Amino acid sequence: MGFFKQKGPLQRDFCEVLLYVVALWALKPASLQDILTVNQCDGMWFFSAAFFAIVFVGIVSDYLLITNHFVAWKAIHGNVNQTTFQELQKFALCENQKVAIEPKLASCILVVLAGCLTAAFVWFTFICR
Repeated sequence: MGFFKQKGPLQRDFCEVLLYVVALWALKPASLQDILTVNQCDGMWFFSAAFFAIVFVGIVSDYLLITNHFVAWKAIHGNVNQTTFQELQKFALCENQKVAIEPKLASCILVVLAGCLTAAFVWFTFICR
């Protein structure tokens, strides 16, 4: 049970995806399409797409960090040296805590979270009425 008490990027990504799904479920942008004016509906879709992009880029960034893609991760975060990258990678994989996470498991978790995020975006924004 010590794994679930650890704080790190995976926990943050999980909470962001959960918050996104709950926000979309509560707002139901696809069902409001007939009620809202064109400007209001565009604003709702913009919120949905912008929040999706922010969370998705965070997941991609953590995926690049965990899978040791330094050049691509550096392109997102700017000028970072290799030592800082390795320290952040150790933090993301909880290597300094009691229970470490394998990189394959962490990357699999991030792929599943990205899939859930994308499915929620498509379902609640375009399909669910």
